[in-house]
Amino acid sequence: DALLGIRMTIFTFQISLLILHELCAAASRCLSAEVVEARERKFNASQKLNLQPDAREHQNRTTCEQAAQQMHELNGRALSPWRYYIDRNDSRQPRDISFAKCLCKGCIIDGHEVNDYNSVEVWAPMLVLIKTECKDANTYRVQKMRIEVPVGCTCVRPKITK
Repeated sequence: DALLGIRMTIFTFQISLLILHELCAAASRCLSAEVVEARERKFNASQKLNLQPDAREHQNRTTCEQAAQQMHELNGRALSPWRYYIDRNDSRQPRDISFAKCLCKGCIIDGHEVNDYNSVEVWAPMLVLIKTECKDANTYRVQKMRIEVPVGCTCVRPKITK
């Protein structure tokens, strides 16, 4: 009975290893460029909400002083104003993502930058598709990955170390 139990445990373990091996092989399988493009289209269609701001609208605001004078849109009215820039990665889908960048080190209080506080980026997770080349010509591995994206800035008290 004990020997049969040990054999069953070993058999179950071997089956588990085979299943795990197949799952890993499927995740790392090299795909043709056409299949990758189809997966990218499917991935983009599944991302129904595009909450990415248009970075081109915010290119004219480049300094903290400008932001303090032009407090119109949310990213300019905030105590920690920010602008957007395009982060482009041709191995990622979506290729272009708008990243926020804080314009001030301090925070805007009564129309002036005050350095008693700090402006820091607010980060949010985003699901992307990453494509890496295989050794064979025109074949790729594709995997979903969660990355952190700076989406805005906020005003915080500075860290005080004792």
